[in-house]
Amino acid sequence: MVKFHRLAWFTTIVIGVQMVLAGIIVGKDAGFVCPSWPFCGRSGSFQMTGSLIFELTHRFVALLLGVLVIWLFAWLLISYRHHRAMVWTCSLGLLSLLIQIIYAGMIVLFVFPGIATTVDVLNSMIMLSLFVHLANLAQREYQVNRGNGPVESDIESRALHPSAWTLYAAGMLTVAAGAVFRHTGASQALFGQDSYILSHGQTVPPSQVVSHALLNIHMATAVLLMIAGVWFARVAFQTKRLTKTAIVVLSLIVVQAILGVASLATKLALVVVTFHWGVAGLILGVIALALSRTYVGVPPTKRRFRPVNGNVA
Repeated sequence: MVKFHRLAWFTTIVIGVQMVLAGIIVGKDAGFVCPSWPFCGRSGSFQMTGSLIFELTHRFVALLLGVLVIWLFAWLLISYRHHRAMVWTCSLGLLSLLIQIIYAGMIVLFVFPGIATTVDVLNSMIMLSLFVHLANLAQREYQVNRGNGPVESDIESRALHPSAWTLYAAGMLTVAAGAVFRHTGASQALFGQDSYILSHGQTVPPSQVVSHALLNIHMATAVLLMIAGVWFARVAFQTKRLTKTAIVVLSLIVVQAILGVASLATKLALVVVTFHWGVAGLILGVIALALSRTYVGVPPTKRRFRPVNGNVA
């Protein structure tokens, strides 16, 4: 039998898959291979190519995601409407999904310039974060109902709030800088390429000066992310909360830096750039989970409680 928290986690995974598919479509300059939206036009009006298959898969997963989110929302209203945090989080997640769908359709129908896709990127990260939080809340609710202890955040977990929020902000800033670098065509312009902006109806790529400036800004935000990650890890080890999560975040940031260098070294090879984007989503997802846990506390099954008689459970 499907449990609510498992459905929430599955929905979150589908969001991640959808984001990776979107990255592949950007890498293949396939955003406009379908002549219309939400469908691809009349049968036989276009050729079935690899790019089109990715685009059709992307739209199918978007439909699946919509069904899952509506299912979650309806389930919440029926069984968990007393849990305001979950209801509000799912409501915001549903709103984010609607924005994503409508804005993506507008990009295709009106052929927005490449830079406009930055909004799509940032909203996808926000949506991922919201559903990570929802899944975490749902899992804690499930554990409480099974008698595994309270979910209230303890003092040590709350001490992580400033560093966790700073880390999340730094992550979003890094993603924004990377999205601008990619979607203005600056990343391709470094290597004399312009296929991405051409697919958006643009003919003038950014200059080398602008391209290098945007690259330097992106690198600077990556340094800020590493500093924020170190601060979060320091507080985590001081409070003895979320230490493993802190190590995972720092490790992923290092991997992301390596992938960033590899992306430039391979002149934006599709596989490398896709991994670079995928790890960016993974980093924000893990940070969102860490931030969520600073509010609801560490998993109750891993907490140690001291009963009245002084024995540790």
